[in-house]
Amino acid sequence: MSKKNHDVPKEEVSEHLSEWQKRNKEYLEKKAQEEASKQKELEAKEAEDSIEGGEIAEETEEDDSSYEEEETEYLEDDSSEPELETELSEKERKKLEKLQKKAEKEAAKVHISRIHIYRALPVLLGSGLIFLLSVYFLTPLATMKTIKFSGNQMVSQEDLLKSSKIDEKDYTLTTFINGGNHIRNMKASSPWINNLEMAYQFPITFQVKVNEYGVLAYLHEGGQYYPILTNGEIISDPTAADSLPETHISIEFSDKKLIKEFALQIEKVPASVKKNIKTVQLTPSKVTPDLVTLTMHDGNKILVPISHIAKKLPYYKGIQSQLEEGVPSVVDMEAGIFSYVEGAQNESSSSDEEKQKTEEKPTGQQTEQAAEQVTESQEEEPAEPQNSTENPVNTENR
Repeated sequence: MSKKNHDVPKEEVSEHLSEWQKRNKEYLEKKAQEEASKQKELEAKEAEDSIEGGEIAEETEEDDSSYEEEETEYLEDDSSEPELETELSEKERKKLEKLQKKAEKEAAKVHISRIHIYRALPVLLGSGLIFLLSVYFLTPLATMKTIKFSGNQMVSQEDLLKSSKIDEKDYTLTTFINGGNHIRNMKASSPWINNLEMAYQFPITFQVKVNEYGVLAYLHEGGQYYPILTNGEIISDPTAADSLPETHISIEFSDKKLIKEFALQIEKVPASVKKNIKTVQLTPSKVTPDLVTLTMHDGNKILVPISHIAKKLPYYKGIQSQLEEGVPSVVDMEAGIFSYVEGAQNESSSSDEEKQKTEEKPTGQQTEQAAEQVTESQEEEPAEPQNSTENPVNTENR
């Protein structure tokens, strides 16, 4: 202890004591009194509690010495009080920080109710799906695709793929979404195409099924043969004469409207009659501008308006059995239905009335007989599909 502290009187020292020091001093005095009372009791029980009394005395002595040391330290230097206060404030701050961290940990461990989890599921699933799609579009797999064609004979796969406007850089997903546009582009690129169907097969395959029109007849013009499709369209690329099928229909007129009407009408005629047609020539009359002459493979000829082909031409099957074999005949279906041997009719008849009189009797009889025979033949043999008479042909460029 320093000399300055010993020279200061007790009253002055008590004035400079802090509140904590004063309370400590009071505690020590109170404790000393309690110790004195305890010591008197212990002296009465020396025989019984000698050991316990010794331990308590030692503890009290140690406590007294420790408190005396603390008191002397506080008395030695009053300036230590602010340091203690700062130390206490730092400890309190550290305790507060620990308490805050503990509270945060407890808040993090708070149980989340299931309803909140269910509400968050759509957001989590949506964000996950967007993430997967983003990764997919960034990979080369997004642009990989294989396009396969089937059913095409007259149109090449290269032409179809080029006309579809499908680019290698197009995404597989966008190709699937724009499938309708690609089909329209391919269908408009060639008159041969009747219908197209494009189906997607996971993961990168597109299967295109092509349905082409068949060849109904050939337009014979300028020594060339141009295919006429079943829908009446005329192909601009001619077919070589040596590539023509053995039995085919040759159209000898070039009116596109009449050719289209002829194609629509002949489609409803039974295949057995259709196969027998060799050539079709336009021979209009004053009354019937669309009258055509059909030359058959059996040598007979049929006069029939194009607009009445579907209605009248099926009767030829019943009339054919009544005609003389080996003798070319003419079956006139312009007004009614009657037949005569070719060249036997008098072209210089006196009047049209006489011609009508000669037409009335055979027309009524032969029409009834032909109708009965046609209905019987149609019941026995159903009409074949349109494409049964069509043969594939090879086309060559001019």
